[in-house]
Amino acid sequence: MAVNAIAGLSSQLTTQQTSGATPQGDAGAFAAKLDAAVGRVDGAQQTADGALAELASGENVDLHGTMIKLQQADIAMRTMVSVRDKVVDAYQQIMNMTI
Repeated sequence: MAVNAIAGLSSQLTTQQTSGATPQGDAGAFAAKLDAAVGRVDGAQQTADGALAELASGENVDLHGTMIKLQQADIAMRTMVSVRDKVVDAYQQIMNMTI
């Protein structure tokens, strides 16, 4: 299960930073950290999908290990969604500030 929408957002941030649309400084670091976090979540999802496919194919697989991988992927995705919600909420609060 790929997370292409969030990865697209990260590439847009990187593109804006290099084109001068955002202030210099931490914008590139933020985009790099966001891209790394999305990569880790995607890796956890890929690992869980592979373990589940091996279990479904009837191979000799550790059931407990498979369930742990599935839960790790679930927790990683929930954490990413929670962080995204916090960032969107902070953005909306900043946009609604009166000057």
